[in-house]
Amino acid sequence: MRLKIIENIEVAKNTYSLKLENPALFDVEPGQFFMVKINTYPFPLLRRPFSVADFGEHLEFIYRVVGEGTRILTTKKAGEFVDVLGPLGKGFSINSTKRLLLVGGGIGVAPLLYLKKTIEETYKISCDAYFGFNNADEIFTKDGNIATMDGSFGFKGNIVEMVEDMLDENTLVYACGPTLMLKRLAFLCFEKNSPMQVSLESRMACGIGVCLGCVVQTSDNRYKKVCVDGPVFDFEEIQWQAL
Repeated sequence: MRLKIIENIEVAKNTYSLKLENPALFDVEPGQFFMVKINTYPFPLLRRPFSVADFGEHLEFIYRVVGEGTRILTTKKAGEFVDVLGPLGKGFSINSTKRLLLVGGGIGVAPLLYLKKTIEETYKISCDAYFGFNNADEIFTKDGNIATMDGSFGFKGNIVEMVEDMLDENTLVYACGPTLMLKRLAFLCFEKNSPMQVSLESRMACGIGVCLGCVVQTSDNRYKKVCVDGPVFDFEEIQWQAL
């Protein structure tokens, strides 16, 4: 499906917001993603997975420049078109019976922005959001409590340190971010009996379960595909030591 670019601007250091027209042909659950074909030319050959940062008037992705493919994407202008496949995957399940705690790190904050909007505007319930970045230059949202590793903005330290005393059996955590952050958070949730849903970041080539490039080992020593069985999982499903 070809969608028109409404806006493609830098919102933080090496981080861009890509807004596309909403064709009103589908609904998007928080946590789902799209596979984006960056060029009609041979390179880059494979689509890139992008989580949904917002959906409503526009379909928005927030992406970081990490290679030649995303660098090319930054050159796309309003009025041009990109080809997208989606929405794909399994999103977050919203539970209104517990305190809701959103914990994100780096570009993993992006899908939590749409989750936060959905919780507050659609379900009409409150949630607490805690987002971590390396430094102030990398912050692309302040719609939450912010931590930076160097202390240049907000709490000084990693985001797990900021939230660890908030975890208990009555708090449901929604998390997305770097693997090391998620592993540390998972350990604490096990320790404090706090339920958690995690959105895993993974390289993938197809997004539809064919290539097997995004498999993750589960706690029962089986394998699941991040693209179709996830990207959102109950944290107890994951074999964290294998990541």
